[in-house]
Order: sequence, then C-alpha cells, then structure tokens
Amino acid sequence: MPIAPRYSTPAARMLARRRRAVVLFFLLLTVIVLVIGQAVRDETADAGAVPAPAPSSPAAGRPEPVAAAVTTPARAEKPPDAADQAPSRPAAARFAFAGGYGPVLGRSGTLRRFKVAVEKRLASGDGGNFAEEIDRILGDPRSWIAGRQFRLQRVPAPAAAEFTVYLASAATSEKMCADGGLRTEGFTSCRLPGQVVINNDRWQAAVPGYGAPLAAYRAYAINHEVGHQLGHGHELCPGEGELAPVMMQQTYGLKGCVANPWPYVDGERYAGNPAD
Repeated sequence: MPIAPRYSTPAARMLARRRRAVVLFFLLLTVIVLVIGQAVRDETADAGAVPAPAPSSPAAGRPEPVAAAVTTPARAEKPPDAADQAPSRPAAARFAFAGGYGPVLGRSGTLRRFKVAVEKRLASGDGGNFAEEIDRILGDPRSWIAGRQFRLQRVPAPAAAEFTVYLASAATSEKMCADGGLRTEGFTSCRLPGQVVINNDRWQAAVPGYGAPLAAYRAYAINHEVGHQLGHGHELCPGEGELAPVMMQQTYGLKGCVANPWPYVDGERYAGNPAD
C-alpha cells in the first residue's frame, strides 16, 4: 500500500507555510539587527576620532605661509657674479623705501616689478629722487625694455616684487655684497639674487677716466646690475674704439672701448663676446 505524501492535507500545508514564514521573519530580523549594530559601531568610531586640521588652519600655533606673486625671470641662468644662495635681506629699518607706484615702463611683455630703497644715513629723504632716476633710466627706449619681452614697474614696500634696487654707502654696499659672497672692496656696485646694490660713491662721482657725464655712468650702473638680474653675464670689449657693451665691467676700465650705458643701440641689442 503506497505511503501518502507529507503535508497532504490542507491543514498540514498551512502549518508548513506558517513555519517557513516564521523562519524567514527571524532571518530578516537577524539581518536588520546586524545592520543596525554595524551602523552604531561606525558612528561611535567616528565620534571618537580626532579630525585633521583643515588646510587653512594654523598648525602647531603657526600660520600657514602665503606665497607671494613673484614674476619668474625670463632666463633662469645666474650671472657669473651671482651668489649660489640668496643672501639675507638688509635690515629694513636702515633703508627708506620709495612709496607709491611708478609708471609702467615698456610696451609689451610680462610685467616685472621692483622696489627702490635708499640707505637712511645718506640723508636722501624718502628715496624719491633716486626712484625717479631709476624710472627714467629703465624707461629709456635704449634700456632693457627695448627688447619688448617684458615691462617694468616700481612698486611700494608692501607690494610683491622680483627685486629691489638699493642705494647704499660704500661700507654698507660692501657688507651687503660680501654677505652674498661677492667682494667689491667698497668700490663697485653688485647684484645678488633679488638685490641690485648701487654703491653711493660711484653714484655720486662715477670713476676717473670714464669719458662720459655722470648721468651716463649712472645709466650704465643701473642697466649693468639690472642686466644681471635679468639673466645676463659679463661681456668683453669688441675692439679698440668700439662702444663698450653695457654688460662689460666698465667701472674697472674701458679697455679701449668707448663708454656706453645702454643695452640697445639704434634699436638693436648691442653685446660683446661673453667674458667667461
């Protein structure tokens, strides 16, 4: 006689469905409990964590540095008389910085900014007269702006700038240059990274036998040292009776050349062979 299949009656089938429903309910309840428990643990862990400081927040009590907008020089190489490392800046209290903004010098190219400062012991007031002379020299159509690769503008002390032109006494200029690794014996001017240091003795009296007015020597001194800041090295006299290149060390003698304070002559860049 055959055996009747299990749950063959309606009552048995209903009982089986109820059992399956109960099992599914407890399985679902178990999953819900596990999910809720994990969420609680994650929330607890997050609450106990120490948040990292935001990028703009001070770290260890010190404010984050803010980069100044400084224009990059057109050429990266350093002139022969530049120090390997930028020297420390001279004490600002010893110099009077020319205030205000000068005119934009030049017609095209990247705007490159500079400051002008005069040593207070020189009794030159606020440096305004020296600043005006720098503007006149660098704004001359025979100066570096003639290349039309950049423009120049003098800015006040608080503004960002690529370099500063200092007028300093012989003793101070010698120390500033020596701090940057250059020996001037208190006689010549010099250029260090970001610093054009003009010796006041040369500014006031040029050099014996220069063969040109003081205004011409001043223009030479500024164009020569700023030329280093712009990436140019020393050059040689091209020949007896020829114009001296502005990057020639004319302060030490003209070597048969004729004094010339300008990097551009008749609209063309005038240069000699490299000295080094």
